[in-house]
Amino acid sequence: MRFRYLIALTALMMPLSATVAAEVKPEIAAKAHAKSSSTAKKAAKAAAGAAAAYSVASVAAVSSAPAAEEKNQRCLAAITAHKLDEAENLCRQALAEAEKSAPNSKHHATALSNRAALLAQQGKPAEAEADYKRALAMYESSLGPNHLAVATSASQLAGFYYQNDRYVEAEPLYKRALAIDERALGVDHPEVAKDIYNLANVQALLGKHEEANTAYKRCLSIREKALGPNDPAVARSLSGMGVNLAMAGHLNEAEQSLKRAMQINEQALGRDHPDTEYCRTWLNKIQAQRLSALGQ
Repeated sequence: MRFRYLIALTALMMPLSATVAAEVKPEIAAKAHAKSSSTAKKAAKAAAGAAAAYSVASVAAVSSAPAAEEKNQRCLAAITAHKLDEAENLCRQALAEAEKSAPNSKHHATALSNRAALLAQQGKPAEAEADYKRALAMYESSLGPNHLAVATSASQLAGFYYQNDRYVEAEPLYKRALAIDERALGVDHPEVAKDIYNLANVQALLGKHEEANTAYKRCLSIREKALGPNDPAVARSLSGMGVNLAMAGHLNEAEQSLKRAMQINEQALGRDHPDTEYCRTWLNKIQAQRLSALGQ
């Protein structure tokens, strides 16, 4: 028998942030930090630096339109802080400045991308989608189809589709982001692991369990090497893999994956942390499924 806990799976597999293409942990917004070795800390710091450089908000080291970039950064900060009224005013200013001083540029695209994120938070999906698509096209035309900002923008649009249960549309966009990042950053880069993780989540929800499992394993391997075996990001990969295996009916493998994820989370985050509790809940579901099978 197979699990059919798609709602629970969706809760586990949170999509990318609508503002910056960075993986969001299940059920929480804040990033937790575990104690790690010096090597793992250096790897995590390097990954964080790469993520900052990778985000749409900081595409260029030296801006050709400083006023537009400054307004975009202020807008992004307000959106990230969920100050929606302030963000709406700042987004309007940023877009007007970009249209005046840098039309059809990366700055213009960033302003559109930020406004799309705001519109999504405001519950205006049709308008948000239009801005995300327009931003992606503008990044492509201004920077070329293989720029890292294009990968970020594709991931943002994919994350939007994910949030709206449009998994079929999200999958090719995550694949495109992955292909760009692999070429630009290397196949074992932590940003590539994020792309793989998000793609695996979508494939699991589409019922492509074998493909998803292969992707989770690859993501897990990259993260273990980059961050060490006991990092919360490793636990997230294991949790996603475990839930996918449970949905496919592979209960023994699912249990092993979820147990390891729970152990990492207990040590790194605590027994009562939502991530730890999530693993515990799924392990209880597996046990309940086994008991139900015995009674049939």
